[in-house]
Amino acid sequence: MDQKQLFHAMSAFIAVASSGSFSSAAKQLGYSQPSISRLVNELEADLGVRLLQRSTRKLSLTEAGTIYLQKAQKIQQDVLEAKQALNGFKQIPSGKLRVGAPLHWVDLFISPFINEFLARYPDIEIELMATDQHQDIVEDNLDVVLRVGDPKQVTYIAVPIKPVRLVLCASQDYLKQHAVISHINQLTQHNLLTYQGFNHWQAKINNEITHIQASGNLSCNQVTVLINAAVQGLGVILLPNLLVESYLNNNQLSTILSEYRFTIKNATVENMYAIYSDRKHLAAKTRVFLDFFKYKIQSV
Repeated sequence: MDQKQLFHAMSAFIAVASSGSFSSAAKQLGYSQPSISRLVNELEADLGVRLLQRSTRKLSLTEAGTIYLQKAQKIQQDVLEAKQALNGFKQIPSGKLRVGAPLHWVDLFISPFINEFLARYPDIEIELMATDQHQDIVEDNLDVVLRVGDPKQVTYIAVPIKPVRLVLCASQDYLKQHAVISHINQLTQHNLLTYQGFNHWQAKINNEITHIQASGNLSCNQVTVLINAAVQGLGVILLPNLLVESYLNNNQLSTILSEYRFTIKNATVENMYAIYSDRKHLAAKTRVFLDFFKYKIQSV
C-alpha cells in the first residue's frame, strides 16, 4: 500500500472508529459503504493485525485498534496543521486583527504608523486593545500582544522586537531640590513613584544586589501618569528606557545611578516582545503586522 492509499485507509478507519459504523463513516467521507469497508480491510491486511471486532450489532476496537487510532488521529491532525500553515502564507492578509499593548507603547510605537500599515493592507481591520493591565492571548481573544518582560514566563511564542533595560530617572527640578543620589542606599530617602504592585526593586552592580522597597506618595497602574508626575518634579521613577527615551533626550528627565542594572520583582526586562499563540498557525494578517511593526519599532 503506497502512502496515498495508506492515508485514505487511515482516514476511513478513523471515521469508522469515531462514528461506530461503516455507513456513518461513508456518509461523513462521501464514499460508498463497500469502499469504506474495502479500505479498512486493506489497512488491516497491510498492518497484519485486526483493528475492529465486527458483529451484526456493533463494531468495537481491538487492543491494537485502540493504539492505532490514537496514533492515526495524531498523524491526521499533524497533516491538517501542516496544510493550514502553508495556507497562511498563501492567503491575502485580511480580516480583523486584535492587538493588545500597553497604553504608552501604543502612543509611541503603534499610533504613529497605523495609517501607513492600514493603507498598505486595506483588507485588514485592526481592533486595538490598549491597556496597562496584563493581557492574555487566549483569555482576551487577541491575535498578538506587545509586552516587555521575561520570555521564560510566557507560555506562547515570544518574538524579540527591541532590547529594553530599566532606567531610574527624575527631573532636574526634583534633583536640585532634594538630596543628591550618589549611592543606591540613598534611594530610600526619596519619593519613589511606582507602578501598582511593582514596588520591589533590585539594583545589581559587580554581582552585588541591593533590594529596595520602593515607596512614595503616588502609585498608579498607568505608565503615562507616572512619567508625567516625574517630569513635573514629583519623584523618581523606574521604567523601561524605550518609554522615557524622548524625555531623556529633551532633558525633561535625567538618569540616576546608570551604572546599576535594575529589575522589578525579580523579573529581568531585556526585550520588547511580540507574543502570539502557538496553538494555531500564524495567519497572514498577523505575520504582516509583526514584520511591519518590528521594522518600524527597531527604526525608532
